Amino acid sequence: MKKKFSLFILLFIILLCSGCNGNVTRDIRHAGFTVSNKFICDTFYKKDTSYKKIKYITSNNIIDTDGYIYELSLEQVYSNKMNCKKANTSIIVKAIFDNKIVKGKDNKYYYLTSGNNVSSYSLVPVTDNSYELYDLLLKDDDIVKVITADNSKGIYYILKTDGNVYSYNVNRENYSSPLQIVNKVIVYDRYDYKARIIDFNYAGESSSTYVKTENDVYRMKITNEECKRYADVICNYKMTKDEIFEKYYDRIIAFNGNILITDYKQVFNIEN
Repeated sequence: MKKKFSLFILLFIILLCSGCNGNVTRDIRHAGFTVSNKFICDTFYKKDTSYKKIKYITSNNIIDTDGYIYELSLEQVYSNKMNCKKANTSIIVKAIFDNKIVKGKDNKYYYLTSGNNVSSYSLVPVTDNSYELYDLLLKDDDIVKVITADNSKGIYYILKTDGNVYSYNVNRENYSSPLQIVNKVIVYDRYDYKARIIDFNYAGESSSTYVKTENDVYRMKITNEECKRYADVICNYKMTKDEIFEKYYDRIIAFNGNILITDYKQVFNIEN
């Protein structure tokens, strides 16, 4: 009798949780996301006090809040039967540049992704054509994240440990002179967002542009829905606080402007 009662309680809890998850899924869909696949990665789910938290998620990698790097495959699991695995590197990340370059705790720069005859996690040599730029923008200890805003104009958005995002304008006086920062202004002010900014992405007027604070997420949203229906109507965007993140802040374990992952392993894609 006692065993049957325990089984009944367990089934009740499972059904109750499933119902709650269904409500979360419905609300996230109504907020402009589409349901995708599942994210299987035991490292980032609560089992006890030892679980890891995601700081950054890119198309190929995860960086946790301790700076450790994991490889990511959302479409196909690895041989460990999960969508993630610990990267074969000793790099501990301090800062990240365009999701391609990282600064380690050793203050050296590394390629996060492979390409152009370089391998993932290898050291960026001083002979790299962009080394001067990486060093200029990443060398200070208060730099957290760098995003290229306008490469042709030399404009980069930079998150610092003070919780503000700055716009740096980088240029050189002439061809042979060194790169220098010619202008610096705050573009996303922590006081405007009522909390310290801990992450962001900039992709112009696009739904992939967002600002994440310690309490909320603000992201670019379309203000004229008719642009989705008519080819000759240009979409207008406005940075708006997303209520879904306020409501489910503790249930969303990752967001990067394009994908969202919940604590019940569901992946959502942003609806453009």
